[in-house]
Amino acid sequence: MTAIAPSTTPTPTPSAPLRVLIVDDHPVVAEGWEWITRGRLECEVIAAATPSQGWRAWRHQAPDVIVMDLTMGEAKLAGVRLIERLRAVGAGQPILVFTMHRSPIIARRALQAGCNGIIMKDSPSDDICEALHTVAKGGNYVPADLARKIALMERPGAMPARPHLTPRELNILHAIAEGLSYREIAERANISYKTVSNVSQTLKDKLSAQSFADLVVKAIRHLEETRDGI
Repeated sequence: MTAIAPSTTPTPTPSAPLRVLIVDDHPVVAEGWEWITRGRLECEVIAAATPSQGWRAWRHQAPDVIVMDLTMGEAKLAGVRLIERLRAVGAGQPILVFTMHRSPIIARRALQAGCNGIIMKDSPSDDICEALHTVAKGGNYVPADLARKIALMERPGAMPARPHLTPRELNILHAIAEGLSYREIAERANISYKTVSNVSQTLKDKLSAQSFADLVVKAIRHLEETRDGI
C-alpha cells in the first residue's frame, strides 16, 4: 500500500476578533454592541464609562477601533475633547462616533477633531455594523443625510450675522462650547452659579437658542465663525 504524504498546505488560522473600545456612560450600550455585532462581525468589546476610563483603556488594552459617545455625564462634548486628546498624542486607531446628536455643527466639530465616522444610535443594526466595518478598514463613514447638511453649512452666506457679545458673555460662551456645566463654569470663572445662569439666559436670547442643548450648538457655531473670520 502506498503511503499518502501529509498535506503541506497550512491550516488556516481564524482571524483575531476586532477589539472594540466602547466609551459611553451607559453600560447597556456596550452590551448592545455585543448583541448587534454577533453573527455579523467577530468583535471583542471593551467597555469604558468615562473619558478618563476610555483614555486608560486605550493605553493598556490596545483596541483596534474606538467607538464613543459625544455627551457623557454633564460634559456635553466630552467625546470631542477625548478625540482631540487621542489624536494629539498620535493615536492612530479609527474612531467612530456613536451619538444621538443630529446637528451638522456638532458632527463637523467631531470630524475636525479627528473621528473617522459618525453613526446615530437609533440607526438600523445593519448600518451600525457597516459603519464599524468601514472605519475598521480605514475608511470614513457619515450618513448621507448628515453629510448633505454638513455640505450645506459650507455654502457662502449660510451663516447668520453674529450678535454683539460682551467679554463676559464671550468667556461663558467659550466654556459652554467646551461642554462645561454651569457649576464648572462658575468655578473656573470664580463667579456665582446664578451669574452664569443669568448670562446664559442672555446668550439664549441673543443667539435665539431654545434650550441649553441648542445653546451648546449655537455656541460652537458662533465661535467657529469667529475663528474662521466669517
